[in-house]
Amino acid sequence: MNKITKAIIASFILLLVVYTAFITVAENSLRSELEQKNSQINELQNQWDNQQKALVITALGISTEPRNGTYPHPHFTVQGIVINVGNRTAYNAILDIIAYYKNGALALNMTLPFGNLEKWQIGNVNEIIATSDWIGNYTITPSWTDIP
Repeated sequence: MNKITKAIIASFILLLVVYTAFITVAENSLRSELEQKNSQINELQNQWDNQQKALVITALGISTEPRNGTYPHPHFTVQGIVINVGNRTAYNAILDIIAYYKNGALALNMTLPFGNLEKWQIGNVNEIIATSDWIGNYTITPSWTDIP
């Protein structure tokens, strides 16, 4: 084999190595870009899925203090509305109410049911509950299911 043939073969091998390296870099770049696009698609899909669910929110007034002469004794009052602002029916919608006396003892652990709330349907709340002592703190949590 003469020098020219060796030089051509060496040049061809070098060109093949450079081409392979270029393809590998391009493939990795495209793979990274594809992973980013898939991540963006998944985020958009999650946002879409969240928009296609029920979402129950509340607008409640809570009272644990005497309001007037009619209710001078310890009581817990919850008044207002719950509303489904989501795009689907909120099945078995409820308000979970847990309240504690000022000494930390459990005062209330109750559920107010609303049944199924259609999109933009409102449920009214008007509960006045006499208690044996004054309420110190409480939580009121709406919950529902997205399937019947």
